[in-house]
Amino acid sequence: MENSSRKFVAGAFNLCLVLPVVAMLYAVVAAPVASAEVDCDVPASNPSNIGLYFEETSVDDGGFWGWESNSDSTRPLDRDFSTDMTVYNDSANAIRMELVPGYQYTFCVYLSPDSQSTPTMGAVGDVYLMDSANWDRYVSSYESREWEELESAVEELPVEWRDMVMWLPFRDVHYYEGVSSQVFSVAIDSTGSAWSSTPWFEEGDPQYYLVVDGWDNARGSDRKAAGGVMNVEILVDVEERTTLPTFIAYILIAALPIACIVGPLIIHSRYMSVGLGDEEDLRQVPYLESESDERSGED
Repeated sequence: MENSSRKFVAGAFNLCLVLPVVAMLYAVVAAPVASAEVDCDVPASNPSNIGLYFEETSVDDGGFWGWESNSDSTRPLDRDFSTDMTVYNDSANAIRMELVPGYQYTFCVYLSPDSQSTPTMGAVGDVYLMDSANWDRYVSSYESREWEELESAVEELPVEWRDMVMWLPFRDVHYYEGVSSQVFSVAIDSTGSAWSSTPWFEEGDPQYYLVVDGWDNARGSDRKAAGGVMNVEILVDVEERTTLPTFIAYILIAALPIACIVGPLIIHSRYMSVGLGDEEDLRQVPYLESESDERSGED
């Protein structure tokens, strides 16, 4: 009985050490492999109800200072679609979508000059992916683009405070400036929390905006105004992706501290139990002094 309990404790301890490694290997194998030749495999025609999954909007109708209620929220995007839109000079258009966990979204954006109004700088613009909070700031920046006093006031703010008023692309990486075509992928890890940057007046699930920019925005690395009209073709390829349960992260984080605490305790208990046994196995060990006396008596 005692040996079986020891085997059980040892097996549980080894499982705690091996399980995080197995989970990590599974995450690496199950994750989608990034490829340099990413493309959008989108059907030629959209489903009849595709208008419920995305909506086209513009900075010109963004509402008062960009703050608008998304009461007409779209459905979670779980299917492919394609759309065309027109971006006028010194303006920007966007596609509003609800991106959700469990899917990988690949965006293919192609810009071409309008035949009736050829842009002076060619069909080259900026492509951004941003959440709804930064879209509101983006629209506010567009509406106040001629206010030099506001720009100077923002420049005087400390760098660590500018993120509170300046708009940022999603995860600070999804900005593609000065391009005529762009392909990129993104996956949403979670739907956010109460502390996430969501607008005060937003209702429902978080919304994301794929923005095609045709004006000189506040970023210094962006493309200037095109000087004409651009036609934009957008393809969105949606694929299901394998995601690990959220408790795996807690296991990976807690495995090492638990092993550092439980490991020494198990080793100590096993070390202390080595000298313990049944009373029948106890043997009396003679003292060295008695043995030496007996030998001296014989001599």
